[in-house]
Amino acid sequence: MNLDPRLSLAFEMYPACELAADIGTDHAHLPAALLRSGKCGRMILTDISPDALQNARENIGRARLTERAEFRLGDGLAPLREACGAVSVLGMGGRTIREMLTAAPERLRGAALLLSAHTDLALVREAVRDIGYHLTAEEPCLDAGRFYLIMKAEPGEENLTPREIRLGKCLFASASPVLRLWIAHRAEVLEAKAAGLRRADRPDAELLAETEEDIRFLKSRL
Repeated sequence: MNLDPRLSLAFEMYPACELAADIGTDHAHLPAALLRSGKCGRMILTDISPDALQNARENIGRARLTERAEFRLGDGLAPLREACGAVSVLGMGGRTIREMLTAAPERLRGAALLLSAHTDLALVREAVRDIGYHLTAEEPCLDAGRFYLIMKAEPGEENLTPREIRLGKCLFASASPVLRLWIAHRAEVLEAKAAGLRRADRPDAELLAETEEDIRFLKSRL
């Protein structure tokens, strides 16, 4: 079972541990790779969908890893009942991830986090801050023409400026070969946003100024 570039990056960033949990596991390709490699000794695989969980069970079974996996039906972090070394939440919207983390942060019990949101990255950074965690890595990747960002977080508070919430902080320390492409892409997205703000009947001057400042900052990093 080969991992696509996004899941390959998540695999590389995943901390080695005896027990990990993959929330919203769906096809379970990443957990299968983590178990097969020995990077994780055992894994808890959860999903809110019975069909998705059955799909995960079948894929783990085909990989002959069933004895090292436990499958739990449930929403968000609710199925977690024990301490894990790492918890991954990948492939959801940023708002969903924020609600998941802030609804039951006590269930994390100090686990390292691996997060990837398709949208609203700022909301994920806010949630990480609000539950008393801090980001230790943000790594971009390009997969089938789409950009993704994998975030790693650990317990410990850190203050972030509003711009660091919007654009990232440790992201700019990444050695990723696609970092410049990521920055250029984000600048283009913000330029389209700024153009829309200018066309509005009643432009939000404060938001427009913030957006233009973010564009200048991103371009300064190219």
